[in-house]
Amino acid sequence: MKMLLFLFSIVGTLGLHGQDSLSIQSPSALVKKIDSIVEMGIQKKAFPGAQVFIFKDDSIRLNKSYGFHTYDSLVRVENHHLYDLASVTKVLASTLAFMKLYENHNIDLDQKIASHIPLIKNSNKKNTTFREILSHQGGWLPYIEHQNTVRRKNGKLKFRTLSEVQSKRYPEPLSDSLFIHRKYRNKIMRRIKKTPVEKIGEYRYSGLFFFLLPDMVKSLSGQSFDQFLDTQFYKPMGIERLTFNPSFDYPKQEIVPTEKDSLFRKTLVRGWVHDEAAALMGGVSGNAGLFANASSLAKLLQMLLDEGRFEGRQYLKPATVKLFTSRSYPETDNRRGLGFDKPTLDTIPAERYPSEKSAPESFGHSGFTGNLVWVDPVQRCFMVFLSNRVYPTREQKNLYRLSIRGNILDVALQED
Repeated sequence: MKMLLFLFSIVGTLGLHGQDSLSIQSPSALVKKIDSIVEMGIQKKAFPGAQVFIFKDDSIRLNKSYGFHTYDSLVRVENHHLYDLASVTKVLASTLAFMKLYENHNIDLDQKIASHIPLIKNSNKKNTTFREILSHQGGWLPYIEHQNTVRRKNGKLKFRTLSEVQSKRYPEPLSDSLFIHRKYRNKIMRRIKKTPVEKIGEYRYSGLFFFLLPDMVKSLSGQSFDQFLDTQFYKPMGIERLTFNPSFDYPKQEIVPTEKDSLFRKTLVRGWVHDEAAALMGGVSGNAGLFANASSLAKLLQMLLDEGRFEGRQYLKPATVKLFTSRSYPETDNRRGLGFDKPTLDTIPAERYPSEKSAPESFGHSGFTGNLVWVDPVQRCFMVFLSNRVYPTREQKNLYRLSIRGNILDVALQED
C-alpha cells in the first residue's frame, strides 16, 4: 500500500507537467499498443485528444495525455487538463452520494423514492422504488430536451428562460454569454414530474432521477450536492482537479472544449457543462456536470476497487460497494447495477460491452462526450479514458465505430 500511495503522489506531480507517461516505468508492450490505438483514433478524427490512465495489479501502468484540445493542433493536452465527464457524473457523483446516504440513513432500496422526494408524491412516479430507478427499469422517460423550449420561432429568447445579461433575475451563467432565470430550475422539476411512466420493469435508460437526487442529498445531509461530495469523498481523498463549473476556478486554457454548439448556446462550449439540461440547472446536476482529469478519477476508482477503502480510510462499506456494483436484477436481461453499468454477457466475445476481456463482476460508466471509467475487481484493474469526441460536433461517431475504448480496455486486461 505504501508503494501505491507513493505512485499516486508521483501521478499528482506529473499531472502538472503534462504529456509524458510515468517516468518510473520503461516503455512496455501495453504502452505501445495503447499509443497505437489512441493515435489511430486521432488520425481517424474520433477525437482530437485524450487522457488514458491504466492501473493493474497494484501498479500504475499508464498515465498519459495524447493529441490536442482541437484539430487545429494549437493546445496540446496535458495530464492536468480537465475534461467534461458527462454521464460519468452519474456514478462518481450521484451514485457515490446515494451510497453514503444509504449507509448513513439506512435506506431501503425497495422503498418508494417519493418518501424522500416530495415532488413526486402525487405523481405517476409515486410508486417507483430506489432499486428500480437506479437500475433503469422504473419506466421513466430517458431525457427532456429543455433547450428546445427557451427560444421563440424568431430565435429570440423567451421571457423567464435565459438572458444575455446577468442580473438578480438571471444570476447563474450557462455559458460565457447566457444567464439562467432564477426560477427556471423549478420549471425543470415540474416537467420531470409530468413526464409519462411506461413499461415498468423493463430496462430503459433514464437520467431524470439524477436531477432530483441533489435535493434529496440536501434534505438528508443539510449540505448542497457539491458540498456533500467534497466533504464525504473528494477533499479527504486529496482530489484536487474534480469539480462542477470549472470556469469559476480554472483558466480556460486548462479546460478542454467540447462542442461548437450551433443550436442552443451558439458558441464553443468550454468550461461549462455540455449537457443542455445540466447546464440549465446551473451546471451542478446529478446527471452531468463534473469535470476532471484522469489522475483525479483514478483515486475514486482505486477506492471502489479496494472495497471502499483509500489511504487507510473506509469511505464506504465493502458490502455497499459489492451491492451497488452487482447486477440488480440478475434473473433478467437488465445488465445494470445500482447506478453503475455492467458488462454485457454476449456469448460472442467480440460483441461484449465494454470489452471482451472484462469479468462479469466489473463495473463502470461511459459519458456522452467520449469517456469511460471501468473497474475490474477480478483482474485488479481499472481504466480511465477521457476525450472530447463531440468536437467539433456530436455527429462525430468514430469513437464508437472504431471501438477505441473497448480495445484499450482489452489491452489493459490481457497484459501482464
